[in-house]
Amino acid sequence: MIIKVKKIRKDSKIPIRASDWAAGYDIFASRVLDKFTKKVIGTLPVTILPNESVLIGAGITMAIPWPYQSEVRPRSGLASKYDIELSNSPGTIDSDFRGEAGILLRNRGKTPFTVEKNMRIAQLIFSKAETPVLEETKILPSTRRNTGGFGSTGLLGTGMGTDEYDREIYQMDQYYMKIVLAVAGRSRCVRGVKRINGKYEQDTSGNLIGQTRKFGCIIVKDDNIIAQGFNANYPGSQECAKVGCLRERLGIPSGTKLEVCRAMHAEWWAITNALRTGNSTGVMGATMYINAEPCEICAKIITGLGVETVVMPKGIYPANGITILRDAGINIRYHELA
Repeated sequence: MIIKVKKIRKDSKIPIRASDWAAGYDIFASRVLDKFTKKVIGTLPVTILPNESVLIGAGITMAIPWPYQSEVRPRSGLASKYDIELSNSPGTIDSDFRGEAGILLRNRGKTPFTVEKNMRIAQLIFSKAETPVLEETKILPSTRRNTGGFGSTGLLGTGMGTDEYDREIYQMDQYYMKIVLAVAGRSRCVRGVKRINGKYEQDTSGNLIGQTRKFGCIIVKDDNIIAQGFNANYPGSQECAKVGCLRERLGIPSGTKLEVCRAMHAEWWAITNALRTGNSTGVMGATMYINAEPCEICAKIITGLGVETVVMPKGIYPANGITILRDAGINIRYHELA
């Protein structure tokens, strides 16, 4: 990335990195600016008295490309040795700003501090800025902390505790994943099941022998299951256990042409059931549990629901759906099946 820098004065200095792997660019003092009008009011050196501040101009302007920005941060040496800080730490230089970079230095120490010309007084950190869409809603995802604000997690001790939280999440995931597997057990997908005399193999309980494509999904909100689903035929279609697998008959490879199938995926059914029971708004901020990685179609549908987290085992029927969920900002949590 290239950032164009223009000197306002011939003797101004371009910010530099002080070491090979330094993240910050040291910025140099050039002149004194008025804190309100930003006009030049003096030259350097200038002395900052205790508990007072002075706006120092860097003598440069920059054209930072969108969507990047620069943060003006204090230098650790000035802070630790002289108690010199930035009053607006960190300051921000936006990509559309073309004025002189200014550093508002404040003396937190007990003795006067003199700023010399070309002294390194701050550092610039460049980073990409995210500009999310702020969407108004009547419901926000709940947390254990809830409305606890300043100091709610405590100054001493473990507070809410990362270990305790992780343990609770693990136990919750373990509980709901067992339910997902039970829901998946209702699937009647015959793909890969052997036929004997034209009929699919079944045990004495009527379960398909050798069935591998058993997928389940449950949607949980406030520790309550609001919808569930398993891969099964869409309403009105012929039952695959009676007429055979359409995809096998057409020779369609696994993972391709997902639309050519009598079955709806577990995620589709769970979402459909949420709509049927009037729980569609409750999906916002909910957690979805599935026992295999989602396909691209399912992932795209999930991104539009407002689901906060998707919990799944890792590596079971891997698909590109994971990338889609991540791009949408949905939390992904992996849980090992028992």
